[in-house]
Amino acid sequence: MAIDCLLRLKSERWGMAWALITLFVMVQGNRASAQNLKVIDSLRPLLVSVNEAQQFDALNALGFEYRFSYPDSTILYCTKSFALGQRIQIRKGLSRPLSFIGLAKANQGDYVSALEYHSRSLDVATGQQDTLQMAHGHNNIGRIYFDKGDLVRSYNEFMKARDLFQSINDLSGLAYVYRSLSDVYESKADYPNALKNALRALTLRQDLDDRRAVTSAYMELGLIYQEMDSTEVALKQFEIADSIASMMSDKLTKAEISIGIAEILCKEGRSPEAGALAEEVLHFVTENSNQKLFLRARLLLARCEIHWHRYPNASGILERIYKSSESAGNLVFQRDAARLLSKVNTALNNPAKAKEYSNTYDLLQAKIEREDLNREIERLEFQLMIEKTEKENELLKARQAKDEAVIAEQRFQNTLMLIILAFGAVLVVLTWVVSRKRKEVNQRLEEQNQHIRAQREEIVKQNEILSSSNRELDLLNHEKDTLMNIVAHDLKSPLHRISGLTQILEREGNTNNQQSELLRLIQDCARGGSDLITGLLDVHALNEGRELPKPKAISFEEFIKHKAQPFHTFAEAKGSRIQGINKIQERVICDPSYLGRIVDNLLSNAVKFSSRNSVIEVDTEWRSGCIYLSVKDQGPGFTEKDQRHLYQKFRKLSAQPTAGESSHGLGLAIVKTLVDRLGGTIELKTSPRGSEFLVRIPAEIL
Repeated sequence: MAIDCLLRLKSERWGMAWALITLFVMVQGNRASAQNLKVIDSLRPLLVSVNEAQQFDALNALGFEYRFSYPDSTILYCTKSFALGQRIQIRKGLSRPLSFIGLAKANQGDYVSALEYHSRSLDVATGQQDTLQMAHGHNNIGRIYFDKGDLVRSYNEFMKARDLFQSINDLSGLAYVYRSLSDVYESKADYPNALKNALRALTLRQDLDDRRAVTSAYMELGLIYQEMDSTEVALKQFEIADSIASMMSDKLTKAEISIGIAEILCKEGRSPEAGALAEEVLHFVTENSNQKLFLRARLLLARCEIHWHRYPNASGILERIYKSSESAGNLVFQRDAARLLSKVNTALNNPAKAKEYSNTYDLLQAKIEREDLNREIERLEFQLMIEKTEKENELLKARQAKDEAVIAEQRFQNTLMLIILAFGAVLVVLTWVVSRKRKEVNQRLEEQNQHIRAQREEIVKQNEILSSSNRELDLLNHEKDTLMNIVAHDLKSPLHRISGLTQILEREGNTNNQQSELLRLIQDCARGGSDLITGLLDVHALNEGRELPKPKAISFEEFIKHKAQPFHTFAEAKGSRIQGINKIQERVICDPSYLGRIVDNLLSNAVKFSSRNSVIEVDTEWRSGCIYLSVKDQGPGFTEKDQRHLYQKFRKLSAQPTAGESSHGLGLAIVKTLVDRLGGTIELKTSPRGSEFLVRIPAEIL
């Protein structure tokens, strides 16, 4: 609409063309927007009807519009634009076509080429002293580092871009940088800072009245709230973004919003709706047009296929994601695909491939964590080196400028010597003085170079020390595994033998009351030690991730009776009783080992911490595709401080067992880990009169 109005105000053909290009460039800059077909149709005729400087702007504008949907067209138009700009010697803005090619390469998933073009763009902008394009160059390079998982380098580039945008008071650029910083903080799970920067970006974009940018800001807020498990707030942000995008008829933005909503729906267990939205996105986005959005949609569709137990379909989708992300060097998508492929191959009864992908997932996860740690360590080392190098470069440039001035002076003096022979003696003296100064400068430069070489050698030494430390960590981890094996094989057996011998002595019946009490104490100690070892082994196995859920069909009623039976005796010893209602009469599909350990630990805690002559209630029911298990006791409850550390390993809480039983602080940590592995949730309701643990576990009924 703004372009049409401007065209009606211009009467001459060339004036109309120049106004159209100028307005487009002013509005767009380097900001991200979707393809505008009306703008494209209006720009194409200008390529043959305007002068070369105007053609340069028109080619850039066309390339910018095509960067998401047809990145190859962006590369074509911007390559022509850069060649034209070089030929006509554009004084400012020559870096823009290189920047747009970098954006197109990134959307194709070619991050190596994208980084190369953005670096070239930054060099050209620096040479032309184009502050605006320098700021965009740093921001674009930061986005490439961020997409490749290098948070330290991306943060440094974003801060450089922020300072440059602030120096020229470019609010649009500042908004984009704040959004990029929000992504960095979100990746580090620093949600307060992520929200702070996202809200800054939203405020600036609202002030600029840029609808698409405002839409992007609301989507960013939605993603942050989603990571914070604030589902309702996240959906609200996406609904606002969707309403704004609908007014703009912006398909790409609608696709980004749809995939964001679909990810939330999938997380909430609403797979049909999530899958439908993912299919809609894949109809519009291809791997070559926007790889990151394409991979997100495919990964979400694979999760839905797994939820529907269509494992062959899921396997095909995940194999393609794995190969694409591997070739693009995107470790995060590669890691997620490997994890799901392990799960799918387990379901398809292909343990070899499942183990292979599980090992791949562990290696990729360790690589990502190791790279993050190494980058954080390197950041401090290299930051000092960079600062020193920059200062040294500044000194070298200053000295170089001084040398050039000296050389110019010498040339001038040589010219005077040729013209006026009478001043030859004076020129000889001056030449000697200048030569001596030059030698001194060269000597100082050589000293600086030696200093730089010494610094490089020190960095190599530090890297060797770091590698040695990593090897020591691997040895310590191996020692830990060995110790756990010793605990498993060499400590549990003696404790079982002690418990068995005391039972034999009790059956003999030749003990007095004092001896019987001592035998009971021995049994309690042996049982406590065995429980501690079992808990430690469970925690070790769960942390290592070696034991995966193995769902199978079980009779739930018989299962829950069998698991509760041993605890009736323990409860009766304290004058208490276990009662409850089981509303699940059908056979269910779930992992009996995981579910059994959850029931054992919850009942064990309930009996231990309940007061004497109390009632422990165990209720189960099937609702909305899930098993709901409730264990309620009449113990002292949990304090606010206890609730903050409820599921931490080896954390003993304020309440004590009421009959002197042992407690090692592992039970609830194991329960939480098992529930998470099964994709369920656990909730605590507590008061001074008792506590209730409510566990929800997804399952199927036969």
